[in-house]
Amino acid sequence: MLMNPRPSIFDFEDFSFGRKFGLLGKLYQGQLALKLKHLGIKNQFSVLVLLSKMGDRCCQKLIGEMLHIDKTMMVGVIDDLTEKGFIKRVKNPADRREYWIRLTRKGKQSMPEILTEVSLLNKSIMKGLTGTDVKKLHKQLETVANNLEEITAISRSET
Repeated sequence: MLMNPRPSIFDFEDFSFGRKFGLLGKLYQGQLALKLKHLGIKNQFSVLVLLSKMGDRCCQKLIGEMLHIDKTMMVGVIDDLTEKGFIKRVKNPADRREYWIRLTRKGKQSMPEILTEVSLLNKSIMKGLTGTDVKKLHKQLETVANNLEEITAISRSET
């Protein structure tokens, strides 16, 4: 006799999308952290990946805005990655109040492994979806994010 599988929040269409996305994020980050545990960093891979994509003129403020990390938390993330030798702060010669965040040699040497693990994990979690499905999913997630940003902007202007 088969038992019913344990229920999931995904069984409920009217359950909070925020909680569903939060659960997916937690599971994803946990799996990535497990694969890259030997590097000694947990949830900061997105900062390193972003830096690898953006190049040498990426400032802390931009990273925080793109990843939606508040200023206080961003300082801690940058401090931690700096202490562990993955990134460094470099003064912007055009604006001494601003620092560019750059990958160090250690950070650059770690990127192929990090990007490979991200790619492998992305492929694994998309099992059963076609290439077209994955492209649609990315577009749909972008639409959801844009809608949330618009709602947030409207809400802020009303207060």
